[in-house]
Amino acid sequence: MKDKVFGLSCNHAINPIGLDSVPAFSWKYALQGGTGSQRTYRICVASSLGNLTSGIFDCWDSGTVASNRSHYVEYRGSSLLPRRSYHWKVSVSGEDGSACEELGVFETGKLEERWSARWISAAHHKKHDDALDAPYLRKAFTASGRPMRARLYVCSPGYFDASINGERVSDEELPTPFTKYDSRLLYCTYDVTDLLQSGGNAVGVIIGNGWYNCFTEDVWNSRQTSWRHVTKLIAELHVEFEDGSNEIIQTDSSWKSSPSPIVFNGIRNGEHYDARLVQPGWDAAGFDDADWSAVKVIRPPGGCLEAMEMEPIRVTRTIKPTAHWQTPEGAYVFDTGQNMAGIARITVEGEPGDEVVVRYSEKLKEDGVHINQGSISGFVRSGDFQTDRYVLAGEGKETWRPRFVYHGFQYVEVSGCTGMPSIEALMMHTDVADSGGFSCDDETLNALQHAARIGTLANLYGQPTDSPHREKNAWTGDASLSTEQMLLNFHATPLLRKWLADIRDSQRPDGALPCFVPSTGWGYNWGNGPDWSSAITNIPWQIYLYTGDVRVLEENYEAITRHFRFMESMAEDWIVRYGIGDWCAPFEGKAISVNMSSFTSPVAVTDTAYFYNTADMIAKMAGVLGRQYDEQDYQTAAEAIKGAFRAAFYDADTHRVAGDCQTSTACAIYQDLLDASEIAPAMDVLLQQIADTDYHQDTGILGNKYIYNALGEAGRMDVALRMALNPTYPSFRDWIDRGATTLWECWNGGGSQNHHAFSDISASMYKYLGGIRPDEREPGFRHIILKPALGCGLGSVKCSHESPHGPIVSNWDWVDGSVTLDIRIPGGCRATLELPPGSSGAESPGDLSAGTHHLSITCPNQS
Repeated sequence: MKDKVFGLSCNHAINPIGLDSVPAFSWKYALQGGTGSQRTYRICVASSLGNLTSGIFDCWDSGTVASNRSHYVEYRGSSLLPRRSYHWKVSVSGEDGSACEELGVFETGKLEERWSARWISAAHHKKHDDALDAPYLRKAFTASGRPMRARLYVCSPGYFDASINGERVSDEELPTPFTKYDSRLLYCTYDVTDLLQSGGNAVGVIIGNGWYNCFTEDVWNSRQTSWRHVTKLIAELHVEFEDGSNEIIQTDSSWKSSPSPIVFNGIRNGEHYDARLVQPGWDAAGFDDADWSAVKVIRPPGGCLEAMEMEPIRVTRTIKPTAHWQTPEGAYVFDTGQNMAGIARITVEGEPGDEVVVRYSEKLKEDGVHINQGSISGFVRSGDFQTDRYVLAGEGKETWRPRFVYHGFQYVEVSGCTGMPSIEALMMHTDVADSGGFSCDDETLNALQHAARIGTLANLYGQPTDSPHREKNAWTGDASLSTEQMLLNFHATPLLRKWLADIRDSQRPDGALPCFVPSTGWGYNWGNGPDWSSAITNIPWQIYLYTGDVRVLEENYEAITRHFRFMESMAEDWIVRYGIGDWCAPFEGKAISVNMSSFTSPVAVTDTAYFYNTADMIAKMAGVLGRQYDEQDYQTAAEAIKGAFRAAFYDADTHRVAGDCQTSTACAIYQDLLDASEIAPAMDVLLQQIADTDYHQDTGILGNKYIYNALGEAGRMDVALRMALNPTYPSFRDWIDRGATTLWECWNGGGSQNHHAFSDISASMYKYLGGIRPDEREPGFRHIILKPALGCGLGSVKCSHESPHGPIVSNWDWVDGSVTLDIRIPGGCRATLELPPGSSGAESPGDLSAGTHHLSITCPNQS
């Protein structure tokens, strides 16, 4: 294998455009056939490719640095200018003296440059209660020469769809992302050079309501939120011409507006489209807009404009229905075979003015014929729920899809058309790349992994939501519990960092956080206990652990410590008890609050454990950041909380925890609240509690994370699998056997059937079945802990994760105690392989260097 540097990225993206944050450079390498380590690196940055290749490093030259570091090296050169391309090169030398290099490029956004554009809105939008449509906005202009470079910088808080000369500027959906708009807004950057022409041009933008003008009555006070107003737009098109001149086309009073065919759009309701109102060519040069009205310059939303630095939402998959039928009333119902999030694209026929109604649901009624929206629609108090409407132009077959909404569904009902329509389901989500894969010889586990992945993707819409239909809210606790599997399965760091900024924006001066973010103002007086709000602590630490990027700790440290001080203010003798608790433990009946909160573990147990966990994590973060005084202070606080927990809840004679249930016991083990000598007897108690329930879980979403991690760390994945694969309720297998294609909110199938709060089971597959785990002393998988669950009852496992250094692979096959392992360790990394007790036959398996390893061992079967 030839020595090479590859996988260059800047701020977690490959050749990004529109960066406002300080560039941080990362790369991977393969030296000495993939087994060698980097000895030195050198980063050079230049203002042009010509300068870079000529050795003129006019922006920054790091010099040759003796280090094996290859990730998140921050730019330390001269000040960067806005809207400029910069070329960079990394040169790497190996331990054997070999050398190689690779080039990359990044482009700044507007940085601190003042916007010359003005916020504008449609002339007919008088007040937000009447602004229910999505208006056309357009600007015609003449290019004085041949465009050589053009960038469009654009933001509309209520979503937008932009085009130039009749062509969409990108394949993105629902830009820009939801934020606390009166604190921060994200603008998008597009390279539109190829869309412009010499002479006449036109920019067209349709703007929707989105979360900015969420007019629907709901239980979360969305109508009353502080930022709500008519939808609006700001945009600048910067054009450089062949002769060296420049021009800016910006939003101002010279733009024109008109109603569009999108006569209604509500993120919680649906979209209505009247095809008779289409104005062909409205976004092209030469269109006659004499009847259009001048836009109005309008007040800004109030937040600071920052570049969007994460993957956008896209359509990632088109699904054709697996079955269809007609109801007695004449509607057509289509089954996509997959619970998902997105929209339907329909092709229909009818007379002019006929209205086609498209309704979405994840369930059928008990008759198996009609869709059932009732189980998830109750929180939306006005308007339709998950319903799109299309009025036909009456011109033969017409194909349409909504633009400014998305829905959660498996079933689509279409009514009002002539003859049977055809549909395609368009799966949409933030377009995160895969970062891992898991499969094994048990098809139920494979289906469970699929359900966890799709359930996660269906809830990634610029933030990690809890459900794509009923709420679309980003609950802090759900995302905190899911973070590890998100990072193992997907390239989720940019999205999570964006959402952490949303959390910081929503934090009150006293440190309190809401229970979902961005918050409409709701959620500060319920649901924001230590369990849910510990997202501000846990997510940065998990990102640091899995990527090694210390910047995420620096960005969030002050908010984390402020939240700890808020918890302190709520504590009595170091005990806290104001959280939600072990939500959604098994219950019978409807998915209502009184049932979902009917768990056994006391709230004070799980709350105080998170209180301790926060103090302990802050001490670790302070150590990483070199804050020695904080490290000592938080270590002292952690010991005080641990002492209080043990005195109040732990019986050292019986090794039982208050509540005497799986969640309480696993909580004390997982959250490190026991002494080393107490872990084994506490584990015996947990194993007995599991046996007493005939190997069923009695846990909610908190205990679900505790119990699988406690069992995995103890090497008892045989018990974990027996629980997960239990054929009777409550269990994960029960879900799969009942047809689940995503994870459910409740063990009995009530509530949402597209949820990710229980998804940490996927992380357990990676960490304990495949055995791939990071080491917090050498984060980012510089040191890999490999502890596969050989002999757990499975015959084979294939597990991989794309670490910052490259792919980690842990595959194994077990046949009658004879195990073969195929392991791959990336360059610059090392691993420690831990085998089950009683294993033999491997030659020095403990420490593994970079490269590929094939091992054969003998291993006893746990079961």
